[in-house]
This record gives sequence, structure tokens and C-alpha cells, in this order.
Amino acid sequence: MQRVSAAAGVTLTYFRPMSGDAHVLRLPGQVPVTEAQQIAKALAALPEVAYAEPDYVLLPLDETTNTPQTTPNDPQYGNQWHYFAPAASHYGVDAPDAWDITTGSSSVYIAVLDTGITDHADLSGRWTGGYDMISNPTVGNDGDGRDSDPHDPGDWVAANECYAGSPAMDSSWHGTHVAGTIGAASNNGVGVAGLNWVSQVIPVRVLGKCGGSTSDIADAIRWAAGLPVSGVPNNTHPAQVINLSLGGYGTCDVAMQSAVNAAYGAGSTVVVAAGNSNANAGDYTPGNCNNVITIAATDRNGDRAYYSNYGATVEISAPGGAQSYDNDPNGVLSTLNTGTTVPASDTYEYYQGTSMAAPHVAGIVSLLYSVDPSITPAQALSTIQSTVTSFPAGSTCNTSICGSGIINAASALASLNPAPSAPTLYAISNPDGDGNYTVEWSDIGNATSYTLQEDDNSGFSSPATVYNGTA
Repeated sequence: MQRVSAAAGVTLTYFRPMSGDAHVLRLPGQVPVTEAQQIAKALAALPEVAYAEPDYVLLPLDETTNTPQTTPNDPQYGNQWHYFAPAASHYGVDAPDAWDITTGSSSVYIAVLDTGITDHADLSGRWTGGYDMISNPTVGNDGDGRDSDPHDPGDWVAANECYAGSPAMDSSWHGTHVAGTIGAASNNGVGVAGLNWVSQVIPVRVLGKCGGSTSDIADAIRWAAGLPVSGVPNNTHPAQVINLSLGGYGTCDVAMQSAVNAAYGAGSTVVVAAGNSNANAGDYTPGNCNNVITIAATDRNGDRAYYSNYGATVEISAPGGAQSYDNDPNGVLSTLNTGTTVPASDTYEYYQGTSMAAPHVAGIVSLLYSVDPSITPAQALSTIQSTVTSFPAGSTCNTSICGSGIINAASALASLNPAPSAPTLYAISNPDGDGNYTVEWSDIGNATSYTLQEDDNSGFSSPATVYNGTA
């Protein structure tokens, strides 16, 4: 430590090991970002150092201010316009037609890297395991560092607590809201619906008071994917989908990209919010990392939400809402808590943000894994991009700034589960002349039943006799 401290020009102390053979060192106190960057540059120049970079703070990215359809009986489902089939008054993701195909699989897991989770009735039985990956007890606000409890104790802050001039803020319950969009208990006659009714959410705490560190988030990505992290027991349910509704200004640093690459290589699809600064998404991390799916937010009309980041970095868009006031129903409705500091009682509230858009994509991708467990992250991206709802004419979104279009759950799933083609008819015979006919056709491998239609008109325009049978 003496050698690295000498190179840095300040006294550094060892804090903890990281995943990916990295280590976290502590400065003696808070310094400006530019000074931290200079210290990192000096350390990186040492021959025994592979790389050095500041441990940045990232923040949650919410903005608080004709075919039979499977429709859940949750009483507030009617307010979840963002799930509806696309129409002029609501550019939703067409969840009902998707639910006709699948509502999820018990073998699929979705990790939510966020503020943690509260004991909400509409999330009861919908999450499993999880971990608190926040290493700083002050940020974690729970009196200790990393532990096995992913519950959200609240992330409220007093004025000036995060930095000079920072405002006081109530607890956000951000992770609870995100988790509800992905996996709220559905068709249970309570509250709202989630996109995936069966698969389990794995809550991973990485955000607390004033945000969360990139080193904790990078470790959490590896852990969620089932990869080893020093000092933490392995995740026994590796997540096929990892949702990151968080970010901040800056480049994708080495530790973050390394973690994403490792998760991608393990088969996990990493979904990231593009950011809420109405700016180029390429300037915000981790949305600007490679091997992630970066999500812009659209409003109810299919336009780019006024706050959403944009640009070539964005792969696809999803509903994030656009509100004019707190709890405006033009936002995204999901599970929440009434507590202004510590958890209190269950509630539901409309939020807006790319943080709300990202879990729509994560939830839909988890349905893809439910239909095809062998799908890869690259195939998942290709599937959702090739089956989008186009942006409406005159929209403020287009394919150069908002990705390929607005994600469409039903179209994406249908592309993985196409209807079988009609069989080839070989012969119709009546060998005994007794009026009983034998019909022969080619077998279709993915057919579950066959329907024969008999008509005395070759155009099948008259009333016909239909015969149904199992394959």
C-alpha cells in the first residue's frame, strides 16, 4: 500500500477484493471527480497495475414527478395501459396476446439490481433468494455491509447528505416498483399485473442512500449470473435476465464491461435503462457498455418520452410513461410502499423513467426464455428487435435515436412459437367402397392436433363438416 499511496500522492487504504481479480481501495476522504481520475491515472501507470479507475456512483433512473386474449383479473390492470395492445391511445407492449402463448416458466429467473424489495402483498411468493451487495454500511442504510437480506430499508436522504446542495428526498422504493412490472403476482384478484406470472424475481441490492458504486454493481452482475464473487456465497439460481434500471454520466469502465461480458458469456441477457437526461445515451453508463440491451422510454402516444436519453446506443424502446405531475396516470403503474423513510404499508403508484421502460423489456425477454430455454442473449436481442411495433407516423422517435421500435411481447413470442404449416395431403381412398374413406397426410413435428374439413364445394364456401383430433 505504501507504493500505491506514493504513486497516488494520497494515503490509500485497502477496502475489499472485487470479482474479476480486481480490488477496491479507499481514499482518505471525498475528492472531486477530476482529482479521482488523476489518482487513477497515476495508479494505472504502475507496471504491476492492469487498470485503475474511480469507483463512480450510479443512480436509479426513475423520474418521479380479435384473437382471444389472456386478461388478468387484477383490479388495477385496466390502468396499466403500457401492457395493452398498441393503439392510437396507448402504445403498449401487447402483453395479453403474449400471455396466450406463455405466462412464464418456473425454471427462469430475473435478477433486479436495484434498491432491494419490500414485503408487498402483490410480490408475495414472486421473489426468491437475493442478496445485499452494498459494501458501504452508510450507503446500505442497514447497519452493515454485504449480507443475505435484499430487503429495502429505505433510501431517504437529508439535504446536503449526498453532496453540497443536494436536496432532501423521501425513500423511492425504486426496486419494488421495478420488480412489480416484471413479476407482480398476477390474475390473483389483487392490485396490478406483472409481465411474467410464474418465473421468480431475484432482488439484488446495489443502490441505497445517494446511489450505488460501480464496483458493487459490477460484482452484483457477476453474482446474478451465477458467477463467483469473493466473500459472497454463490447464487444458486443464475438469472437468465438481469435488469439494471440505473446509471450515470460517464464511460463504461473496465470493471463494469468485464462483469457484463462475463454475464453475457454465461448466457444472461443484461437489460439497461438508457438514462433520463434527454441526452446522448452513449455518454451514460452502463447503457453504453457492449453486450447490453439499452432501453429508451416512450410515452403513451408512442413518442420519445421528454426525459429519455437517445441515440445510436439505444437498441429498442419500451413504455416508460411521461407525467405532468406526481402519480399522473400517464406513467407506469406498479407496486410501491407508502413510507417516506422506512417501509410502511403497501400501495401502487405511477412512476416514469427509463427505469420503468427497462423492466418491460426484461419481463418480455424472460418470457422468451420460458418458451425457448436455449435462447442466447444475442438471439433474444435479435428476436425483440425484429418483431417491434413501429413508431407512429410523425413520432419524435425514429430508428436512428430510439432503437428498432417499441417492443411487442406477442410478436416476439409468436416468432419463437410459429403455427405449424399445413400438412401435405398424400391420398384419399375408399378401398372397400363402403363409404368410409382413409385420408393420409404428412406428419408435422410440432403439431398437437389436426383438423379435417369436408365440403362438397372446392372453395369451402358452403357449410362444412369439421373433424378434430389429437396428433
